Amino acid sequence: MTKKNLLNNEIFTIDNILSPQECGEYIALTENIGYTDAPITTSRGFEIRPDIRNNERVILDDQQRAFDLWQRVSNYIPNIIGRWEAVGLNERFRFYRYDPGQRFAIHHDGSYRRSNGEESLLSFMIYLNQGFAGGETRFHFDRRYYEHLPSITVVPVTGMALCFVHELVHEGTPVNQGRKYVLRSDVMYCQKSKVF
Repeated sequence: MTKKNLLNNEIFTIDNILSPQECGEYIALTENIGYTDAPITTSRGFEIRPDIRNNERVILDDQQRAFDLWQRVSNYIPNIIGRWEAVGLNERFRFYRYDPGQRFAIHHDGSYRRSNGEESLLSFMIYLNQGFAGGETRFHFDRRYYEHLPSITVVPVTGMALCFVHELVHEGTPVNQGRKYVLRSDVMYCQKSKVF
């Protein structure tokens, strides 16, 4: 496995997190479960908004798979972010499927909070396949802060993880040909100390 920093520790990839066989097993598992329309989260709750997002998804809650995957990636993940310490992956896996014309428009990811105070700070994705046209993950930057870096584009590679801080604005560009599969989770953190 090789880590490649694209923007400090704010955006990075890790190659070969899953083998092609493991990726294929996840695809088969989720196809057997069955994909449904993927909503977005709004102030009014979940909404189907095909003008923003028109892909499909499967949700799978699996603590053992999250634990096993964390054992593989933990050495590549920032252990400390400010007053937060990494504790593992979110066991709520979201699998996304994109067919031609499907995409996820520009957005930023929300944080997942557990009742024990743990909170996600990083989005964690694994590309489960390649060989389709389009479907890149593109980050867009505010020119006030990143004057010479208007965007970063990540081309999916089978078994490669992409991690980034939730607040970064990004999009899943439209798939033009073929079918794209992604596993999505989050890196969970707990507060090391509280400020009073």
